[in-house]
Amino acid sequence: MSREEMLDRVNFCLKRVNIENKNHLFPSEISGGMKKRVGIARAIAMNPKYLFCDEPNSGLDPQTSIVIDNLIEEITHEFNITTVVITHDMNSVIEIGQNIIFLYKGKKWWQGGKDDIIRTDNPEIIDFVYASKFMKTLKDKLAK
Repeated sequence: MSREEMLDRVNFCLKRVNIENKNHLFPSEISGGMKKRVGIARAIAMNPKYLFCDEPNSGLDPQTSIVIDNLIEEITHEFNITTVVITHDMNSVIEIGQNIIFLYKGKKWWQGGKDDIIRTDNPEIIDFVYASKFMKTLKDKLAK
């Protein structure tokens, strides 16, 4: 790949993750959400078959987390790649999860879709997904 082709690819990837014209900034000059998007741009630069995201929303506010979730979902479909997201962020799981695997004590404990995880009676999942008293109350009200 020539230098010009490489620059074109870099610019394409930056544009795709909505940080076009930011390639002159230093890491200390960009936000946490922009850093996450740079990571995604780097990951898609070589047209991978698989995209692995480890806690992609870690340290982000809820609105930026949604932006990153949507970006991951769009790129997964647009580039026809398999994406594996490792996360404890249940908002993210419910928002973009398709095939969800729940690990408990180092073992695969449960597998299903986002609709299944909401309806499950598995006590370990309920304790994890609805960890706070508020969320347990909300689940009980929705179940009625």
